[in-house]
Amino acid sequence: MSIKIHQIRFAPIARSSAICVCALSLIVFATAPAQAQLGAVFPSLAPVETIKVDELKTLLDQRKAAEKKAQAEEKTVDSDFVLVDVRSEKEFSVSMIPGAITKAEFEKQKSKFKDKTVIAYCLVGGRSGRYASELRREGYDVKNFKGSILGWCQAELPVVTPDGKPTKRVHIYSDRYSIPDSYEALTE
Repeated sequence: MSIKIHQIRFAPIARSSAICVCALSLIVFATAPAQAQLGAVFPSLAPVETIKVDELKTLLDQRKAAEKKAQAEEKTVDSDFVLVDVRSEKEFSVSMIPGAITKAEFEKQKSKFKDKTVIAYCLVGGRSGRYASELRREGYDVKNFKGSILGWCQAELPVVTPDGKPTKRVHIYSDRYSIPDSYEALTE
């Protein structure tokens, strides 16, 4: 058995067009981060969307206003997002962002939040980013709070104890992190 290999000859215009297409492809893919390139093909590998302090504050303020209005009208309100604190018990037992639930609380009733945007936070955004990626692979609409509780405190926004009482104490895990002087930093 013999195999014939045909040589394909391109006209000069076709060859230059092919070179231009290849060069353009190289430029596009070389300038885009690898993770973003893969994200176009495999959405679960794309970077998790982030949310900034001002955006989260606006969402929480809107939810609080809706809850207040609903309470006055003796109705209930169903928020379209859930804020999840993924820090350790040692950390969240000191303080949380108002309106957040713990990762353990979320995990117990995970299916209840399938149709909501999950906004995860931790101390600076690393652990919450990993958790957000995990949730996205499971099909959740998820965002990572950029800056997390340290960013929240840098904006001098309120924190509460797990039972909802205002506090100025924040667990920062290590002295390498700092928060404004109006807060009390705990590392133990």
